[in-house]
Amino acid sequence: MKVITYGNPVLRKKAKSIKSIDKDIVNLTDEMFKIMHTNVPQGIGLAAPQVGISIALFVYELDDERGVLINPKILEKKGKEIGEEGCLSVPGIFGPVARAEEIVVTALNLKGKKITINAKGLKARVIQHEIDHLKGILFTDYIDDISKLEIEEGYELPDKLVERFKNQ
Repeated sequence: MKVITYGNPVLRKKAKSIKSIDKDIVNLTDEMFKIMHTNVPQGIGLAAPQVGISIALFVYELDDERGVLINPKILEKKGKEIGEEGCLSVPGIFGPVARAEEIVVTALNLKGKKITINAKGLKARVIQHEIDHLKGILFTDYIDDISKLEIEEGYELPDKLVERFKNQ
């Protein structure tokens, strides 16, 4: 299992809700955490569609906090801030994205229990970014000018992304 990149059609599909949490789901999340740690570059969030599985689930890890959110929904958004984002599916590319500063999210955890999370700052940004993946949205969709994208040394813009900007 590996991270799929920009241009793969799975990244543009709306992910299916998960009906039951079984051993396969638990194993998938374990594998996704491993991928986040071993991928170059490393990530702090990874949605199932990014590994080619179009289901509504993502994992994140910030400092000492690890989380798995299944069928997440944002209930509330407050404030707005612009911050730089990148994505394992668009490696080495970064750009400014406006997101809510604070959010309230409901989801299921790995035990199937409904949880509510109040998130601020980077955690709120990561959750919003990953929920976008579940809707077939990439952070680059928020960028209106190719010159706003930063490209890390050793990386280049995906051809399909360059085409998108040419057609605007």
